Amino acid sequence: MDWRDRLRDAVNRTGKKHSYIAEEAGITAATLSRILTGRHAEPGFGVVVRLTHACGEHVGYILGEQPFSLSDEQRAKVRTAVGILMDVTGGRSK
Repeated sequence: MDWRDRLRDAVNRTGKKHSYIAEEAGITAATLSRILTGRHAEPGFGVVVRLTHACGEHVGYILGEQPFSLSDEQRAKVRTAVGILMDVTGGRSK
């Protein structure tokens, strides 16, 4: 799945008309259609960001970034650190 597929999926999941998403992103509905179908030369990064935000999605998802994850060892270290912080602060948070 490439970025256009993910963007197309995000646009469709909004349940809103393409013209609404395009207007929110500051482009025409025709330009959005060309972007989604690949008939538009690579749009600028700013356009992709505005479209992504108009869909309520994260740019990282659209661009195919891998989600952040920790190994089991790293998770155990984080749990230990959180436990220490909770002990030191008496379980209080700001």
